[in-house]
Amino acid sequence: MFFSQSNRPKPANLEVLRAALQAALDAAGEEERPGLRRAIHIVDGIVPSTGPAGREWARNVLELARIDPRTSEIKAVKELRSASPGLGLKEAVALVRALVAQSG
Repeated sequence: MFFSQSNRPKPANLEVLRAALQAALDAAGEEERPGLRRAIHIVDGIVPSTGPAGREWARNVLELARIDPRTSEIKAVKELRSASPGLGLKEAVALVRALVAQSG
């Protein structure tokens, strides 16, 4: 079955998370800055790609939303773009299609 029974919360909007980290960095003292810069770098690395990490991210987002990309491609694309507003339509479609090809 495609969906897990996880009770994990829905992934945070990465743009909101990055903005919060940037605001914290702007207000931080010199000793906190390296850690906050590292956190921003980590968040930037989570931004989806069509590679294995991006596909894993997409799979998790869709599992949590209980959307099967094999039967609901448009909903899946919309959900991915909601989870990461900076994600382009072309990239979201590529992620969904990669998941479908992997599962098929």
